[in-house]
Amino acid sequence: MRRQLGEGRWDKILIRKMTELSVADNYDDAKEEWIATGDVWWSGNGDMPSWVLQTNHALQCLCGHPIVYHFRIRNTQNGVEEVVGSDHINSYLIMRQIAEEKGLLIGEVTDEQVAEWIKVRVGSMKAEAWWAENGESFEMMFNKIKELDCWYNTHKKEYVHINSLNRYEQKRVIRKKGKGTFATPSYKMASIVWRWNHPDNPKNQLRVHGYPNDNLMKDLAYLYVMSESLIPSFNEWKKEREERKAYITESREKARIEQEERMERRRRKQAERERIWNLPENVEKRRLEQEERERLLDERRQRAEKERQERLEKERIRHKETMESPFNEEYENNCHFLGLPVLTDRVCETTSEYRDVASFKRKASLKRDNLAGYLRNLKNVVELPPTEKQKQLLLQYNVVAKTRLEAEQILEEEGENERFRYNARDFE
Repeated sequence: MRRQLGEGRWDKILIRKMTELSVADNYDDAKEEWIATGDVWWSGNGDMPSWVLQTNHALQCLCGHPIVYHFRIRNTQNGVEEVVGSDHINSYLIMRQIAEEKGLLIGEVTDEQVAEWIKVRVGSMKAEAWWAENGESFEMMFNKIKELDCWYNTHKKEYVHINSLNRYEQKRVIRKKGKGTFATPSYKMASIVWRWNHPDNPKNQLRVHGYPNDNLMKDLAYLYVMSESLIPSFNEWKKEREERKAYITESREKARIEQEERMERRRRKQAERERIWNLPENVEKRRLEQEERERLLDERRQRAEKERQERLEKERIRHKETMESPFNEEYENNCHFLGLPVLTDRVCETTSEYRDVASFKRKASLKRDNLAGYLRNLKNVVELPPTEKQKQLLLQYNVVAKTRLEAEQILEEEGENERFRYNARDFE
């Protein structure tokens, strides 16, 4: 924190004069009456303001010491205004002004806030003075080279696709740090725009200081001189890109219009097709055609069903004939080999049962073979309750069977199978 007034010569004079200008008659009470206003003037910053002139000690502190920075202070009890220098704008005056600005207690004001208060006001004055003296020439040079700077002071990186140009180009990235010796062929200048006012640079000089530093001005002047030889190449590059961009934009707009025209033609054709489709005569025609298609389809289904029934009937008759025909010795032996009685047509009632048993009989009547695969189908038949034929025959013998297999075993024992047997010599 800046020092308080002490026992030095200039301090004693300031204490005496501030007390004389105050309502209180002692400095400890008098200092409570004074506050910094926030107004500051630098002797190098243009015309002297009226509040400095009216003190009758311009370029001097209230204590009489020569000064460069003039800080305006005011007595809050009697309205008297005076000017002190940077050595005598002590912390208490500033702290009181900050406390009133921010609604704080004086004890809550920090050293950093006091330092920032002085820095902001002194920096603002220096910036104003710099712009008054150099602003016009700086703006003229900067405006001339700012586009060139973003093209020239860059790094060339990987190739990327530029949509507006519809081609690949090397990506240009602003050079943020210079390299090499100033004004030599190998000098790589840091971007002036980046250092001065680029929005992505949080520490750009416009934001931090309000005016450019000496290195920026030196690079700006150097690039400004070089620009006469660089601008033709830059303008040629820029012109080619602008022409390319205009060509691509025009081509895309033309393609867009053509696409819209094609879509419109398709839309009109579709609308015409829908109009024709929905004409009453066409609706009636489609209805009749649909009825005809349904009629033909129904006929086809009926014909197919009739053919299927005829096919099933032929198959049933063929299987029935097989089962009703006499059996030979080979069939009898195979049935007994499998632990079955000789199966006859008595075990069959439905077409599928005739099919399963007839298939077994044809196979078993030829020769001994692997007949195990037929047993599953036979099991589905012979384990059912007896058929009507079996029941009628069993009544003659006063016996009852639970399954068709059991019924066949009984009927075989009673000799009911003899009429189905034949010998080869019977057909010689």
